[in-house]
Amino acid sequence: MKRLFYILAIFLFFCSDVFSQNENEDFFYRRSSLYSLMLNTGIKYSNELESVFKSLTTPDKFNDHDLALKSIKDPIKKSDKTIQIEAFFNKSQLAKRVVAKWFGRDRKTGAFEMQLISERGQYNASELDVQIAKMSKRGFSVLSDAGEELISNTFVLVNDISYVDKEQNAQLASLIFQAVATVAEGVASVSGDNSAGDIADLVKSASELGEDVSDMIAGFKVSIVSYLYQLEWNDDIANQFYEKYYFDSTSIDPAKKAAFEADKTLFKLKFIGMQKVVSDKPVLRGLKTNEELIRKTLSRALDKSIVELQKENEAFKVKVPIFKIDNDSIFVKIGLKEGVSEKSKFEVLEQVLNEEGKTEYKRIGVIKPIKNQIWDNRYMAIEEEAEGANLTCTTFEKVSGSDFYPGMLIREIKYTSGN
Repeated sequence: MKRLFYILAIFLFFCSDVFSQNENEDFFYRRSSLYSLMLNTGIKYSNELESVFKSLTTPDKFNDHDLALKSIKDPIKKSDKTIQIEAFFNKSQLAKRVVAKWFGRDRKTGAFEMQLISERGQYNASELDVQIAKMSKRGFSVLSDAGEELISNTFVLVNDISYVDKEQNAQLASLIFQAVATVAEGVASVSGDNSAGDIADLVKSASELGEDVSDMIAGFKVSIVSYLYQLEWNDDIANQFYEKYYFDSTSIDPAKKAAFEADKTLFKLKFIGMQKVVSDKPVLRGLKTNEELIRKTLSRALDKSIVELQKENEAFKVKVPIFKIDNDSIFVKIGLKEGVSEKSKFEVLEQVLNEEGKTEYKRIGVIKPIKNQIWDNRYMAIEEEAEGANLTCTTFEKVSGSDFYPGMLIREIKYTSGN
């Protein structure tokens, strides 16, 4: 009787109620840049997790600043790994490599270019080159603006990912998978329902691979400890970089090339926070393979970690443009993936240029999401048939302010009675 109860429970679990919507943004705005790595501890499923992690794309609210290196071998089992991570940063000169990517450095000649900065900041690339050459008041203003808005908002996220082991239930899981496979096949043959067929395929796959994998599928969870770092970039660092190291392809300078490569102290990554999350209970509807399960679980856990880090670190919060306004409804392309909830509050920002020609953001109002109109844009939400997955935006209503228009940016705030 007890076994029958477990079989019924797991079957209902399979049949309970996720595909992310990756639409292009319709307005230009300056995103923060993100480079994500993971620690490979060599423990259970580390290689499988690493394989999936390397195939994941950067969240679309960030610029992708990944380097070729995506994983760090980590045999040390400690709860706080900042010392080890920072030692790796120093040894590999990772901060300098992050800066080199910003300036499109040619490894052979050492020449830099402004193409990436011009694209991400919507500057004129040739004008930037002229301003660097002139080093005029306007030139310093433009370069300072680019540095503050773009380069200094570069983050490196190191993720210590581990499988939450449930091996003690392996034998029971294997029996349940075999029973549910039989039930699911019967449902599929009678109803022709695709989700029932998907369940049967997944269960069969797990059962054929043995008890170990069956256990993994039955309750696959991951724990992630994320360590967040920010590239140090200010006027002093920028001035030293431009004066000592910068040259372009029209003026090759071997001495500056050698000096940049020898520098081990100017460029740094500063630690700004850490966060531990555990993935939510997996929903298996729409899944067909074990890899899809790992991808879905890992994608959502990483998104969850980023959301929690943004709550605690102001510099890491993203700005997102208003997509559309229809009467009193305000539509924005963010949702559950970005941690939007009924309790969320966002400030509406207007971009202005100050007297020095640098970009500033002025709050002109506050908005909040409308209940039952929050977009579920998490990975595989559509396949899961999750509530809100059929939306394409989250709908907001005005709390304060006026004269909002599409293209204005919003940023989450900690709501108080004074907001």
